[in-house]
Amino acid sequence: MTLFILTLFQTGYKLRISTLYHLLVGKRTSSVLLHGFFYKNLAYLGIMPNLKEETFQKELQRLCANHLITTEDGLGELTPHGKKILAENPFDLSGLDSLRYGRMRENSWQLLLFGLQVVSHLSFNEKNYLPIENRPYYLQQTKKWLAQSQPGLVASVQQELAEIFQRLSPEVADFLANQFSGHDFQGKTAFQLLPEKWQEAPWSTLYQQRAIDLFLAQAKTAELGRLLASLDQQNYNQSMLKTRAFFLAGKTVSEILTLRHLKQGTINDHFIEWALLTADFPFERFEKLSFENLTETQIIDARYQEYEVPYLNFRLSQIYYLREQPWI
Repeated sequence: MTLFILTLFQTGYKLRISTLYHLLVGKRTSSVLLHGFFYKNLAYLGIMPNLKEETFQKELQRLCANHLITTEDGLGELTPHGKKILAENPFDLSGLDSLRYGRMRENSWQLLLFGLQVVSHLSFNEKNYLPIENRPYYLQQTKKWLAQSQPGLVASVQQELAEIFQRLSPEVADFLANQFSGHDFQGKTAFQLLPEKWQEAPWSTLYQQRAIDLFLAQAKTAELGRLLASLDQQNYNQSMLKTRAFFLAGKTVSEILTLRHLKQGTINDHFIEWALLTADFPFERFEKLSFENLTETQIIDARYQEYEVPYLNFRLSQIYYLREQPWI
């Protein structure tokens, strides 16, 4: 775990240690989400929900003792030695997206594995087999999916899987496909398939999570997307979705506050989470600050109190320029 905790400091910025802990255990306040976004750690949101703060602090002490980070006034910073260690031990986690898929990632993958097993046996008219899942929710969702399917489901699923795997790296595609069970073949566990480099915790979990997220990002196809739709919807903050629906229907922020009887801070959280989640957030409907001539660091370090705009506009301006616009 020590090397992974070190990875959180890879940008070289001074990071607030308490916020890093809250990020890892999955606290979804706007301050935690923004911290993760600013310092490129948002992908790790909630990946260690059971992490004890005492354990986290011991890992930080170990990093300090080995001169990999320094800490002062609740902030931690990567040292040159720490940077060297990270460069010597690269772990590619691009594609991991816990903000988008973290809530229902494992459930979605389990439903997919079960649905594919059922379809495989269905294609051979085989009814006598040992299902990999017997919990009521998965049985119900799969039966519903099959009942609402059009003729040619088997061929459609095969085609969709082929297209998705073609868009993934061979390593990820093989890792996921070998977990499938079906007629005359039994899938392996994720741990059995892990590359040797990734077999220690928490890298083993992160490898599986990243692979699933890469798959789910592509699984917007007709049949697989329909199977996963209900669980995918649960990945979102449902209260945020209500705020989004009102805004897309033409309501202003002030009108939404009145309609939903929520505090300004809660509404701010909804819009910030929405902006961080999607590439098509309607920034054009908000008055934005002009950050064109600022560097990335200057935008991150900007203070709300220095600008005469609402807090929400300030934060959305930061997100917009850091993600949508190149900085000097």
